[in-house]
Amino acid sequence: MSKKKIYHVIQVSQKMIQTFPKQGHSNVVFNAVFYRNGKKLNSIDQADVANFSHLVRSYDKSENPDKVKVEFKDQDSGSLIWAKTFEWTDVDDEIPRSLSGYSGLGEAEVNDLVQRKFSEMERSKELERMSSELQRLQTENEELEFQMQDMQNTLDAKKQVEYYSNIIGMALPGLAKFLSNSPMGAAMNFLAGTEQDAKSVEQGKNAEQEPKDSQRDTILEMILAFCKTMNDQELGTLYLMLSEIEKDRGNLQRILQFITQTQPINNPT
Repeated sequence: MSKKKIYHVIQVSQKMIQTFPKQGHSNVVFNAVFYRNGKKLNSIDQADVANFSHLVRSYDKSENPDKVKVEFKDQDSGSLIWAKTFEWTDVDDEIPRSLSGYSGLGEAEVNDLVQRKFSEMERSKELERMSSELQRLQTENEELEFQMQDMQNTLDAKKQVEYYSNIIGMALPGLAKFLSNSPMGAAMNFLAGTEQDAKSVEQGKNAEQEPKDSQRDTILEMILAFCKTMNDQELGTLYLMLSEIEKDRGNLQRILQFITQTQPINNPT
């Protein structure tokens, strides 16, 4: 196997290794199985990813394979993170594109971009949550200050009425009872603390649900079913496209115009 081919295997795998910590995998090991002419030659089992490049080069020199299967696993959970089989015929097709400046995104690049996008979204959501919580606390604080001021005003009013009632030699409850049939009686009862307030409870109205749009739901179900048929690279690419459309929805019309434009038909002469 040529140096360019093994370099391609190591380069693609190392790019994936760099994304694992961002995905929350801190203890990763790898397996590598080498084949030639369809027969298994040798394998590397449960090796530390820090030794990936060195071990793969060593086994390549000793085994001279024409195919290698690489797997990365999270040792803590035992789950498979990423796997890929490199066949030298496929590698031959991929190497010229990368050497000639091919600008397409591979699976590792797409995964890295998706991970960055999710990290940005999480930071943005956390900032919005903290801002909303701060606003809520400020509103509650203003309401408490208003309630405290209102209670203080009521207390001051009670003290003043009781003070002047004592001056004229009457207890406030007695005066309230004496004036019970007058509009002032109700106010005196309240200030004396003898009136029971009947607070009315507001009943909330249930928001009327809009009738279900069966056509819209059908379209959404079709889109979801189609997304489930995609592999990880296709799904990641679609996610990045939707992120750009969300920033500028005019991109949606431009994409639609591009894929529906009339293709020229060459008439035979």
